[in-house]
Amino acid sequence: MLSLIRRPVRHPLPDIPQFREKDMDTKRSQQLEQIVLLSKDMLAKAGDHEWGLVAEIEAGRRELVMRCFQQPAQHQDASEVAATIKEILRLNQEISDLGKRYQDQLGSEIHTNKLGRTASAAYLGCAR
Repeated sequence: MLSLIRRPVRHPLPDIPQFREKDMDTKRSQQLEQIVLLSKDMLAKAGDHEWGLVAEIEAGRRELVMRCFQQPAQHQDASEVAATIKEILRLNQEISDLGKRYQDQLGSEIHTNKLGRTASAAYLGCAR
């Protein structure tokens, strides 16, 4: 017996660049948002001196950046992409600044430790 209920026919979106670009723009926006979130996570880990985790997150972020920019950005998206890149660069600078301060602190501690050992050796040499 034939069914009298008509089911709606689903038509796929035509393969027109406008439709593809919209999907790609949404995907790129999501990727850029994820890159910023990963950058903020890297900054938080750097603030906790978890440099191994910073490096791990950065490796994943780098892969995402490469995927995100496989295709050039559309002209209408240029300002959003540029603003996001500026934010990522700002976060990178903060991470770099934290790294430099931590490196300087470690250098100072190593120098102090060496001075302490030198002083101990000199004292022990005189005490004999």
